[in-house]
Amino acid sequence: MNSSEKISNRTWPDLINESVHTKDDIDIGDIYAVNRDFIVVKRGLVNIHYYYIPINHVEGWDNNVLWLKINEEQIKERYERDDLQPDPSRYHIKGHDRYNSRFSELKTISSKIAEPAYSFDIPITTTSTKEKKEYLDNKLPVLFKCDLCNESAFNSENELSDHIKMRH
Repeated sequence: MNSSEKISNRTWPDLINESVHTKDDIDIGDIYAVNRDFIVVKRGLVNIHYYYIPINHVEGWDNNVLWLKINEEQIKERYERDDLQPDPSRYHIKGHDRYNSRFSELKTISSKIAEPAYSFDIPITTTSTKEKKEYLDNKLPVLFKCDLCNESAFNSENELSDHIKMRH
């Protein structure tokens, strides 16, 4: 498999640590976590901001940047949750294998910038099969909660997804 095939076959979890830009071309940070309904963007090193952005606001991936359909002001106003780190049982976070769900297809779009501003080679952390099994065996019950409005009266991921699409 050549490198262009590898890039075009990326999935949502593959985009962790990739840059996210608004429709007004503002770099709002990097993807920190994903689940089937949200991307969580982390901005800053000292003064950290988390943005819980519903997937339906994503325009697509251009092999360099994940582009959003909304501007920076809308993101700060609607989706900033600085006091809420993503829960590894409800989000795919690099280094945590606890979250297990199906993701929607990642839409690839034409490049909007000539070259990425920067790139990193991030080492992959591996966990043995035995460690993964022990970790998953101790798994807590699943909680389906909306991180934007804190509503938690959902019995399944589908119910939560429907709520997010209709309300946010």
